[in-house]
Amino acid sequence: MFRQIEPALEALMKRKNQTYGIDLFRQCLEDMGNPQDSLSCIHIGGTNGKGSTTNYTRAILQESGYTVGTFTSPHLMVHNDRIRINNQNITDSDLLIYINVTEPFWDRYQLSMFEIDVLISFLYFLDQDVDYAIYEVGLGGRLDATNVIHPLISGITNIGLDHMNILGDTIEKIAAEKAGIIKPNTPLFTTESKSSCLEVFHQHAHCMQTEVHPIETPVPHRSGMAYHFEVLGDSYSIENQAIYQVANASLAINLVKALPQLAISTQTIQNAILNASWAGRFERVSEGVYVDGAHNEMGIEMLVRSMEMLPRPWIAVFTALKDKDYTLMINKLESVFDEVIITQFDFYRSESAENLAFGHHVTIIKNQYDAIDAGIKHRNHGTCVVTGSLYFISEARDYLKKKQYN
Repeated sequence: MFRQIEPALEALMKRKNQTYGIDLFRQCLEDMGNPQDSLSCIHIGGTNGKGSTTNYTRAILQESGYTVGTFTSPHLMVHNDRIRINNQNITDSDLLIYINVTEPFWDRYQLSMFEIDVLISFLYFLDQDVDYAIYEVGLGGRLDATNVIHPLISGITNIGLDHMNILGDTIEKIAAEKAGIIKPNTPLFTTESKSSCLEVFHQHAHCMQTEVHPIETPVPHRSGMAYHFEVLGDSYSIENQAIYQVANASLAINLVKALPQLAISTQTIQNAILNASWAGRFERVSEGVYVDGAHNEMGIEMLVRSMEMLPRPWIAVFTALKDKDYTLMINKLESVFDEVIITQFDFYRSESAENLAFGHHVTIIKNQYDAIDAGIKHRNHGTCVVTGSLYFISEARDYLKKKQYN
């Protein structure tokens, strides 16, 4: 039994995937009485935007007076922020309790850290009697540990070429993995528009005797730092948020509107999405300095679109993980930013600055904090964006918050 949270988290984070698939995890849940089956769940997958969509959905339901649990990954600041109720992290004391409750099952079922986190969330949400539990898919969908739930409704944001070494080397193969979250008689809503992906979704839905509801992403009207758009005939606005959040907010609104026996007013939804912030997603940490979790080509493209009204020069501080197609990401940054600073950080999956920069006209500053300092200095009165990896911006955000650049 662990008596303190630090050694407990250290042991938890050492748990790696030992098996491929979720069969053992299902057996573990069966042994524990299938706690997930007693939760009213919403399942959200996709390549980009699933965390933001989870947050918007949470905000709308919470604004309506419901108690809402959310499970997201990876954590941005502390491990606890993966498991939240009404946007408040699980406390260290509660997390320690559930680590000790689940620890006897870790070796018996060869559970990974992610599976343990999911298991803890089930038990915690059940004990706290949440009205809804929203689960963000970790990776893919079909074989993700969150895919043991039986949701009321599911959402898929979009499909892009990411994690191809695991999910497949074509957009259709990746779509099939993402479509694995489709459950019998559970409608799927999606903002994906590619016909090849929608065809895959419809095929899976047909097998599950359910329906796919494609959502056309609204074309927003921009006014200063606000975007105005319509969803289901009603007008909404978001402020000081990236343009890509329009699609995520639209999906969240459709999901909530489709939940049975709910009647939520347009004003309630507007209040919720206006005040919903999601750390690390086009987040302004100080004057002219942003962090954004873009970690694939699609994410970088949406980041660039969101910067159109920001002052130049534009300086990017970038790094990436080894398994990413970072060449395409850097090409995009080079084509629009005035300077791209390449760095690296201390993480076993992090790519070296030399490998990232090879063949590009960029500035190399290996130390991540020196790179951030340089980016902010070089921006003059323009804009510096720190991006490339959620793991990286977690550290960068903490550094910037402590330094409080002005």
